[in-house]
Amino acid sequence: MKKLLLFTLFFLFTAFVLVRSSGGGTLIPVFNITQEPDVIVQGSHGAAVTVDLSFGDSEVKAWLGELQAPYPLIFADPDWLERSPGLVELMIERNIPVALLGAEGERYENEPKLLDEQIAVYVEHFGRKPLYFRTTDEEFPKTLQKQLFEAEVNALGSTMRWDGGKLPKKREGLILSVQHHREERTDLKKVSELLSAHEFLAIEDVLFGVETKERKFP
Repeated sequence: MKKLLLFTLFFLFTAFVLVRSSGGGTLIPVFNITQEPDVIVQGSHGAAVTVDLSFGDSEVKAWLGELQAPYPLIFADPDWLERSPGLVELMIERNIPVALLGAEGERYENEPKLLDEQIAVYVEHFGRKPLYFRTTDEEFPKTLQKQLFEAEVNALGSTMRWDGGKLPKKREGLILSVQHHREERTDLKKVSELLSAHEFLAIEDVLFGVETKERKFP
């Protein structure tokens, strides 16, 4: 049943909701993965890396410049986006996928306008709404889930957080999150080593199970 649902969602994804960017380049998906407000924490195939990013300048620039496809999904903090226009341009130029990193989940219950304000910052830099959103603590109150669903932005958590330690045994649909903040920061060199040592997929391949090549993980 799960495979049938994912196949149906993938068909809708490819047939109806892909639109080209203004530059005629990468296809940009716009859709709700779930049929009702919910949080995605695991896919159906392979493994993906996501990076929560709210800090860094020169070291982040060097790391972004060395990344090879399939790229990890970057969750960018709105304040960091405002401080880093050059890095935003670099991510756009290299077609690195960027999602929106929010605040702690509890704040959205007390500040109902916060999500719209953060989405507006993202739109200002990328010209479109983010496809994915994550809170810094991966807590998604029901009110926030509803807001995201109505905004057609998917709530994406993770299967596990990685801090540079040992990886788990192979688990289909694994979504790893890596933290790169001022107070909680995994060395980006370790992230590069992780990406080089294992075969990871783009997040859409993990969610929809469309990759056909044999992959080894870990």
